[in-house]
Amino acid sequence: MSVKRGEAYRVLARKYRPSDFTGLIGQDALVKTLSNAFATGRIAHAFMLTAYAVSARRRTARIIARALNCIGPDGKRKEPTVTPCGVCEPCVAIAESRHVDVQEMDAASNNGVEEVRQIIDACAMPPPARATRSTSSTKCTCFEGRPSTLSSRRWKSRRRT
Repeated sequence: MSVKRGEAYRVLARKYRPSDFTGLIGQDALVKTLSNAFATGRIAHAFMLTAYAVSARRRTARIIARALNCIGPDGKRKEPTVTPCGVCEPCVAIAESRHVDVQEMDAASNNGVEEVRQIIDACAMPPPARATRSTSSTKCTCFEGRPSTLSSRRWKSRRRT
């Protein structure tokens, strides 16, 4: 396989990563729930995603963020959609991890009470670009019902968000 001149090489995992809900395999319940929520306008303020791989949770969170922030190719869409266009500025920015309203944090690194308070304070401010803000927390794995990367006190402070 040769790479054409001017074309950047991409790892296969990134090349074939799903970009919308139709590409999620084995997540029929999630797709149906979100489709119904978007259709009725009753979108939950938080989603708990579970998967064995961190990349699966992160990818699903990015798809949800794109669905909430997509403004369509013409820039006129106001409501969330199950089929984000992938070409508008919010969709491209989220795909490139540079959207100002979409924050990803690593729970293993940001596990102190002060870091959690900073996240809570950031969520209190309105999103600068659009009416929705997405915060994705990864590596917060549970073992026997308790998060293994956060202490009990830190987990309680995170739940308040």
